[in-house]
Amino acid sequence: MRKSCVFTVGLGVAFLLSVPFPLLAQTEVAVTFDQAITEALARNPTLAVERNEIAIAAGTLRQARLFPFNPELELEGSVGRGRSREGEERRGIDSKGIGISQTIPLRGQWGLGIRSAEADLDRAERLVGDAERQVIGDVLRAFGELLIGQQRVALARELVTLATEVHETARKLFEADEVPQIDVFRAEVELNKARNRLVTEQRNLRTVQQELALLLGRPADQTIRSEGQLILPMPTLDSTGLRQMALERRPDLAAARAALRAAQAKLALVRAEQFFPEVKIGIKYEEARDFDALNRQGQLTLSVPLPLLNRREGDLQRARAELKKEEASVELTRRRIEKEVATAYQQVQASRRITEAYAGRILPDQDRNFRLLREGYDLGQFTLTDVLVGQREFIEAREPYLDAVASLNASIADLYRALNSRP
Repeated sequence: MRKSCVFTVGLGVAFLLSVPFPLLAQTEVAVTFDQAITEALARNPTLAVERNEIAIAAGTLRQARLFPFNPELELEGSVGRGRSREGEERRGIDSKGIGISQTIPLRGQWGLGIRSAEADLDRAERLVGDAERQVIGDVLRAFGELLIGQQRVALARELVTLATEVHETARKLFEADEVPQIDVFRAEVELNKARNRLVTEQRNLRTVQQELALLLGRPADQTIRSEGQLILPMPTLDSTGLRQMALERRPDLAAARAALRAAQAKLALVRAEQFFPEVKIGIKYEEARDFDALNRQGQLTLSVPLPLLNRREGDLQRARAELKKEEASVELTRRRIEKEVATAYQQVQASRRITEAYAGRILPDQDRNFRLLREGYDLGQFTLTDVLVGQREFIEAREPYLDAVASLNASIADLYRALNSRP
């Protein structure tokens, strides 16, 4: 009769659905999703670059609001010699003058320039908001991948534990002359394969940790552990409500509309500058000495450009084309948002059904079957081959479950990205 060797099942459905715990021996830094978002918005390198665009646009607006009051100072002077009618050469011909003039824009060019600069600033701010939306989506996706990676490492460690127990049991039974030595060799092969798998999963986990560290602006060598439920929370609205929410909140759509306003202002500015775009008004004082006479006079000057040949038809054509382009861009952005929301919502629903099927039926059945199989092997009812096959099925049943959860988390991240929202 075989010796009784007790097994313990260390992995079940409850473990896979629980909150992750420290998986690596080295020091780790735990991060929740809210903490990750806060750090990313404050220290993400990409956002640091994008936010400079706001300062650039703000400087342009500040300059546009300054009235172009830069008067021109004009100085004139001349000196010479004159000859009287009698032919006598005399000294005494000279003149000097001083004046000031100012260019004044007409037809509201100044206001149109301000309106265009304001639209450009609004667009820059919206584009930074869109960059923040992308970063939040990337953080959510990386955070979900880290949750799955931690569970894969835990699963690989559990596989090592199970393979070690089977190997130890086979060794004891062989020493008791109850199983052939081939069982020990086969169990040792499975143990080595389990150890190699653990190394692979740990390497993959480190890659995800480095990616999240980059998004958070942390050192790449810092070990991060994500804390939270394995499945990310999902929005509760239906597809119609989600689409409306996205259209109201997406900064890229607001940026496209701001670009449209800027194009409208630029077109109006070109039209205003086609005829008499500006005039120059000035005053001048002149003093001239002609022999013994001294003449003083004041002048009012007016300079008006005459666009007879160059009426900026090319600039007008370009401004009209840019306006049509921005109008099309607004419509394209709106359609793209609707598509992104619909696609992400469908993927979330499909992935959730698969995940619920695993959690509700497949995993509990596999857990029960493997328990019975290992108990039967201890009682001599099954061979080691049966146990190894059952062990592989036990682990492999959880692999597609983690794959399904990973796909679900990625779809949830894409949906939040499309909504410009977060859990």
